[in-house]
Amino acid sequence: MPLSAELKSINGAEELYDWFGFWPSFHDAEVVKLHLNRRGASNLLIHTWEMTKNVDSKGYYELVKHVVVEFTLEGVSALSLEGFSGQNVIFGLAIDRIEAGFRLTLDPCYGLSGSIVAQGVFIRFTPGKPDS
Repeated sequence: MPLSAELKSINGAEELYDWFGFWPSFHDAEVVKLHLNRRGASNLLIHTWEMTKNVDSKGYYELVKHVVVEFTLEGVSALSLEGFSGQNVIFGLAIDRIEAGFRLTLDPCYGLSGSIVAQGVFIRFTPGKPDS
């Protein structure tokens, strides 16, 4: 499925799409860091991957293309967050274009969930697993 026009308008989204060959759902991804800044940019880092159809010797699906995705959020104007814990696994992540800019929705699984509204969103990513 091609990248939506909505996502194409986000700097770095096309590169992330190209990394995977599709737009990731962020299913079972983990929020590694959330830094909110009242002035200037805020940052959300999420560790995600591609789940293959292959099963390892322990019966788990093999995960490849590990990457830490950094969402830089300019002009955060609203948020609704709950459930922060020592581990913050999301069911998925959605980005929607709205009148105020963009809304990132972290679907609940275990730990942090909710939504963040920002005027601008920029994406960078680092291949590999997070440091800690």
